[in-house]
Amino acid sequence: MEQNDSLLKILTYKLPGAVTRPLFTEYNNRLRDISNIWSWEKSAYRDLKEYEPMIVSLLAMSLFYRHVLGHLQGANSFYKTVNQRSGEKESRISIGSTILDKKAQGQLEAIRISFKQIEDRYQIYPAFYEFSETAQFLRNCKDLLAIPEYEKDDSF
Repeated sequence: MEQNDSLLKILTYKLPGAVTRPLFTEYNNRLRDISNIWSWEKSAYRDLKEYEPMIVSLLAMSLFYRHVLGHLQGANSFYKTVNQRSGEKESRISIGSTILDKKAQGQLEAIRISFKQIEDRYQIYPAFYEFSETAQFLRNCKDLLAIPEYEKDDSF
């Protein structure tokens, strides 16, 4: 399987290595697993090979969601809760060397909204990201591709 990590590079642009290293490691391992699964003669997922670019993109999105976006949403939610309870005074939360303030909260919200728009456009729901094994990811992809709109919309 040809590696095309450009979407993952775009999604993780300017993120620290401590975040991106495990993400890219898992991404490369999952790609290798997918290639192995597709090589099995009786694999139930061989038919997905014709959608390889989309599968690779969905994998990148899934891992970005699990490694980055989920944590950002948690931080954003925490920030909102702290601000609501602090009354009129705006809070600033220090997470290591990062300061989570109103500006950062706005940036996190913009990322979340952009990602949500992609999910809505392609009918990807949070349950899609729930997998521990690569075969489960492929099953999720197969279920997603079974949605009739995917047969008509090839602009992914």
